[in-house]
Amino acid sequence: MEEIEDVAKVSSKGQVVIPKEIRERLGILPGEKIIVMTRDEEIVLKKARRLRLEELSEKIAGAAEKNKIDVEKLIDEAVRWARSKRS
Repeated sequence: MEEIEDVAKVSSKGQVVIPKEIRERLGILPGEKIIVMTRDEEIVLKKARRLRLEELSEKIAGAAEKNKIDVEKLIDEAVRWARSKRS
């Protein structure tokens, strides 16, 4: 894919308009989310993709393990909380 380079202006609210040609090429539609990150001295925008349930589950499990969170205990607490709201 050929690179496209353009100049965009930052508004007083910090907003930047992604040039139409880039939006069209990447299929970015109004209201869609994008990922904004930095890489060295650059700002990188990436089209956000929807995670499949399996991918999301793996990410949550990995984060829980890394942060030493007992997921089963957390689920039990959430169920108890939800049941208490019903009564």
